[in-house]
Amino acid sequence: MDSFISNIDRFLNKFPDFKPRNIAKTICSKSSVLYFPVPLFLSVPAKRTIANIIWPHRWEHDKNPADFFSVLSGLISEEIPFNVSVLGQQYQDVPPCFQDFQERHSERIAQWGRLDSRDDYLEHLKLGTVVVSTAKHEFFGVSMLEATAAGCFPLCPNRLAYPEIYPSECLYNNINQLKKQLRQICRHPSLAIEKRERVLKKIPFDKFSYQTLAPQFLEL
Repeated sequence: MDSFISNIDRFLNKFPDFKPRNIAKTICSKSSVLYFPVPLFLSVPAKRTIANIIWPHRWEHDKNPADFFSVLSGLISEEIPFNVSVLGQQYQDVPPCFQDFQERHSERIAQWGRLDSRDDYLEHLKLGTVVVSTAKHEFFGVSMLEATAAGCFPLCPNRLAYPEIYPSECLYNNINQLKKQLRQICRHPSLAIEKRERVLKKIPFDKFSYQTLAPQFLEL
């Protein structure tokens, strides 16, 4: 809503006439934000000797898979141990970096592609150590919240909707920072559990949970 309100006057100023006055204030006084309701149930992460990196996004260019696979390939070249689960829905136009990574590094893949059911998907998230977004376009990030609740430590770009949801410990400013954080976690998987424990209270799960939001939607 902030983006809309902060730009509405600039948009209306392009009109030659019939410009409503104080429209931003009028809209604000009548508006509230209800987030997309996500069924969230916090799980306790299991300790693992090998980190499992989760990427739970659509297989499309706006999710920036090229940067994700570039970082993973760099870690592999350093002989850093990890497995990866590449989840999410596939469409006809799949970026070539998916097939390239699968062919080059199949031994690192724990899961490749969308799972058969939502229950299977949620159970697989519990096998993760860290969940990563490299998105260039994201309105909210349901899958990141689901994976975080399931037990993963989230690593998100410091842009889009993520700074509103996640504390600074979960945000990176560039690909080198993401690679550094993943390197540390892959070398010491228990570090992800410690990091997640520290940030859990800073992530407002209740604000986004179905349990909290459903009654508010029913009141509309």
